[in-house]
Amino acid sequence: MRPNGRPAGPARGAVGGTGRSAPAAGVTVNMPGGAHAAMAAYAMTVSRNTVDKLGVNLYDGVSDVVAELVSNAYDADAENVTVRAPMGEALAYNKDGEIRDRGHEITVEDDGHGMDPGEADGFYLEVGTDRRTDGRRGRGGARSPKKGRAVMGRKGIGKLAPFGICRKIEVRSAGGPKGENGYRVSHFTMRYGDMPKGADADYEPVPGSEDRRWSRTPGTRITMSDFLARKVPDGDAFARQIGRKFSLGMPDFRISAHDAASGRKFGIAGTEVDVADGTKIALDERIDAGGQKLRVAGWVAYSEHPYENEEVAGVRIYARGRLAAATRDFGRGAGFAGEHGIRSRLVGEMHADWLDAEEDLIASGRRDVLWSSDRGEAFREWGREVVGRLGRSAEKAVRDAAYRAFADKSDFERAAGERFRDEKVAEAAVSAGKAVGRIADRDALDNPEHAAGLQELILAAAPSRMLVEKLALVASEAGPRAVGNMSRLFADARIAEIAQMGQVADARLGALGRLADAAGENHGSAEIEVWRMLEEAPWMINPRWTVLESSRTLENFRDVFQSWYRKKHGVEIVTTAANGAGKRPDFVLMSASNTIEVVEIKKPKHVLGNEDVETLIGYVDAIDEFMPHHREADNIAKCHVTLICDGRNFAGAKKRAYNNLVSEKVHTYLPPPSRRDLAARAGPRAAQA
Repeated sequence: MRPNGRPAGPARGAVGGTGRSAPAAGVTVNMPGGAHAAMAAYAMTVSRNTVDKLGVNLYDGVSDVVAELVSNAYDADAENVTVRAPMGEALAYNKDGEIRDRGHEITVEDDGHGMDPGEADGFYLEVGTDRRTDGRRGRGGARSPKKGRAVMGRKGIGKLAPFGICRKIEVRSAGGPKGENGYRVSHFTMRYGDMPKGADADYEPVPGSEDRRWSRTPGTRITMSDFLARKVPDGDAFARQIGRKFSLGMPDFRISAHDAASGRKFGIAGTEVDVADGTKIALDERIDAGGQKLRVAGWVAYSEHPYENEEVAGVRIYARGRLAAATRDFGRGAGFAGEHGIRSRLVGEMHADWLDAEEDLIASGRRDVLWSSDRGEAFREWGREVVGRLGRSAEKAVRDAAYRAFADKSDFERAAGERFRDEKVAEAAVSAGKAVGRIADRDALDNPEHAAGLQELILAAAPSRMLVEKLALVASEAGPRAVGNMSRLFADARIAEIAQMGQVADARLGALGRLADAAGENHGSAEIEVWRMLEEAPWMINPRWTVLESSRTLENFRDVFQSWYRKKHGVEIVTTAANGAGKRPDFVLMSASNTIEVVEIKKPKHVLGNEDVETLIGYVDAIDEFMPHHREADNIAKCHVTLICDGRNFAGAKKRAYNNLVSEKVHTYLPPPSRRDLAARAGPRAAQA
């Protein structure tokens, strides 16, 4: 009996069922031969609280709701299910705290066995019954009546799912035994606002215009309207979301979706994932759970690309052909082989019908598995082991695929052959490319600039890599054959060194070309840039000056010397162009070995005169006075001067002072013939005055 005291089952109000009740006032039906008879109204025991708990709070997405109705169609032996919805449209909107419906409808229609009025009232409108244990249903309810399918439904709450997105549900179904005029129609509407607000009580859905009439074909159509503020995904996303919820591929069950506005049709199939070559693991195993062997079949793999959308992410777990849960890693902790790939590319499909067999281990709303149960815990531990197994086996395949992507997008191997004529150096470059390409970000490689930059980095480093590797082999050689092996290794190392220096020389020539362009400028900002360029690349002044790394000692020397000079002479001087201040330096201090280099470059066409000599002598004297008394100069043995100008013109005492300065070993003057020659050569020739 129902809580309201009325008999349950198809006897109440049934036509073509197991009995017929007294007519209810105001409800008529077309009977065979054109007769009309009043029939009893539909009834269900429910409340808004129940609807909220089993509908609104569990199902808040359009695809989730539609999936519930599709599973009902499957259980009704349907072969075709058609969904019509306004794809990509908002169903309602919230304005000033009020939900305003936009007049849309969503329908889900199937060609299953349907329901006559008695079946609708006796089965469909009962909430929370386990259909699989209901003795009133054929095959005990665990199998569908005609096709013998293992039914997906169990809890008896899916009928309330539409209330998660709407406030009005219209049910039109034709079923029961086929009569002379076809199948009897049950047609009624349920409204959320009409349901009792307190405890569960009788609620009578409103019969529709086709109720108790006849239909030539069986089937059910559910129409939803009067929506909450929800949005339908676009057609492609909607099809993916529905397809993910079912393990499709069954020859006698098809789902299609139609855009209600454009009429465009979206075919729904199982979720397809591009799997990375060499990563897929087929599964057909038994999990030991307290002595019981629980079968899990399916596969796991790495996707070809990181997740593009949520529908392909992780491992999908199905029970009886319907999604029960999805997991990214079975809750596995950090620190295992292939972890990065697992976190971003794990995909798979598992089938575990025992999750929904004797013991129901699927959470309401099909949001997750009840992992805390004994079987759930055994399943999770097994899944973690599978994840670790995949991480170990797939790592090499993923790295190789990353290198292939890099090689294809950068054309790296061809570039290595063109850059290095010696095959051994080219092979070293390819080896370096494989090492870097295997850990490259494959998505970033879609940017041509990124791929080209990575290629250039590897080609530039390849000779150094070969040189270091060969010298390391030399250091490790021992035994009577070591001398012969070392000879060959040193020969290979020399090839690498030549290739390395060739790249440096090529880069220097390019830099000199840029210097020639900048040196021709007369305005101040260009002159500052020339100073900075020379300070960063001192070999442009003297080929022997090669700065391998930034010197903190030199920076300290500059700072302290400038501060000392300001206090001593009351004049602010600048000794570097690298500080970004934009002020032309008086001269530049550089270091080469344990020597301080005082470098001064005069403006174009400037001829060195008496005043310049006096200033120069003042700077040299200041440095000579500073060095013995400050620890910043402890590791500096001497001071050396380099002047770059376009000529000299002085006489008398200034000339003698200049000549004395040049003749001393501490100070040397190396003037080039002209600025043009400076820019055209890798360095000026030393020419002592």
